[in-house]
Amino acid sequence: MDPTSSATVKGMKTSARDRVRRVGIYVRISDDREGGGLGVKRQEDDCRLLAASLGWRVIEVYIDNDVTAADRRKKRKDYLRMLADIEMGCIDAIVSWHPDRVYRQPVELEHLINIVEDHKTEIATVKAGDLDLSTPTGRLVARMLGAIAKYEVEHKQERILRKIQELVEAGKIHNSGHRPFGYTRLFDGEGSRRKILGEILNEEEAAHIKKWARRVLEGEKLGTLVAEANEAGIKTSTGGAWSYQAMRFLLMSGRISGRKEHRGEIYGQAVWPKIIEPEDSDMIRALLAERSEEFKAEYGERDTPALKYPLSGLVKCTCKVSHVAGEPCSCKEEGKKHHRMSTGQRGDKDMPIYTCKKDGGGCGGRTIQIPDLEPLLEKLLFKRLEEVEAAAEADDNDPRPALEAKLARWERRKKELGDELLDGDRPAREIRDAIDTLNGRMAGARKEIAQYGVKANLSEVSAAELRKAWKDYSVARKQSTYRGLIREILIHPATRPFNVWNPDRVEVFWK
Repeated sequence: MDPTSSATVKGMKTSARDRVRRVGIYVRISDDREGGGLGVKRQEDDCRLLAASLGWRVIEVYIDNDVTAADRRKKRKDYLRMLADIEMGCIDAIVSWHPDRVYRQPVELEHLINIVEDHKTEIATVKAGDLDLSTPTGRLVARMLGAIAKYEVEHKQERILRKIQELVEAGKIHNSGHRPFGYTRLFDGEGSRRKILGEILNEEEAAHIKKWARRVLEGEKLGTLVAEANEAGIKTSTGGAWSYQAMRFLLMSGRISGRKEHRGEIYGQAVWPKIIEPEDSDMIRALLAERSEEFKAEYGERDTPALKYPLSGLVKCTCKVSHVAGEPCSCKEEGKKHHRMSTGQRGDKDMPIYTCKKDGGGCGGRTIQIPDLEPLLEKLLFKRLEEVEAAAEADDNDPRPALEAKLARWERRKKELGDELLDGDRPAREIRDAIDTLNGRMAGARKEIAQYGVKANLSEVSAAELRKAWKDYSVARKQSTYRGLIREILIHPATRPFNVWNPDRVEVFWK
């Protein structure tokens, strides 16, 4: 390296190089694979030689180690500190190894040009040619260098994504990301850049995943699982508390069934061991996807947390949202959904009730006492399970094998269409339409498999066994049992005198 051949980017047409300037050295490396900051140290040494050859005095060194300039979402703390020092007059010049160490985004370059021009700051680089930011030509060259740097970044990202895609398709582990919950990683070497050799089961965490997966298949809500996991002190792989999103991501992941997944698509068998069976994983993915869509459509929110009463969320008034005060009840209107009833207290008797609240868009005139409703639903539940058992004995036809065979056939056809899209022999729009049609059919089949799976899991417990164990069930477990079999419970208007219990008001819609 010959410092005398280095370039200078000037914020003035006439540089005062014959006098000592106060200089800040800026060094940056995107990916410190050596882990010891050696890359930025080498840059600093070269920059110091250049500053000495120019007769400039180094005031400060600004270091952003292992930080990319290509992602605007990631803040470069020392870069921002350097700009602040320029604006406060602490330094008169910048020395960097190459312009792409300083900027790789056009918006950053424009900001830098403004500061350099306003404060007459010089920028000297070890590797680039001479630039003068005070002239249109100099700014044009700087922008061209920035465009080239941005192209290189995008091209590199494209190669990285392609490499990840190849690893995904091969079912291999790519060397990035946090340790997945349920697995222990084996490494070659030390430090943050050590290579991942493989993954084995973390038996304790895997047991939790198996339990959570089984309960979701039984109809359990994610909010209940999250609350129980945090209460039990179970931590995520990063040592944090469980959230709804984290639990959903874990159970929706193809990884726990020993399969590689990329952008929501399953790419076949992976090299790590499975925790649950692929068939169970497919059912869970379909169940959670369907549940999310239903709740978003009806309530505009995600799956609700654990509730105080086992029937909460299922009990609805026959009036339909939204009821406007002073107008007739909208019970008869088509295309409207029944209004979900809220829990409350009847003040005169301190009685827990479900009520159709007017301030929530309901009619405000419908209530039912919870101590009356729950025993009725228990009887109806046991009766329903007895009917399911009798039907199962009479009909042993399980639709899942046929549906799974269809899924396998559609998967093969989808792959063939993907190959045709790459070949370019057919119109791309025609192929994409065919793929969309297949995706719709596959989603419907997975939904049917998942729904049948929930009923099959519930029916593994006989009505007699459930009746005996019911009193010891937690509210959460009762909730999951009801939700596995009931779509909604409608409460009709009272026809008897006030507070006289009438079971005929209750209409249950089973799944």
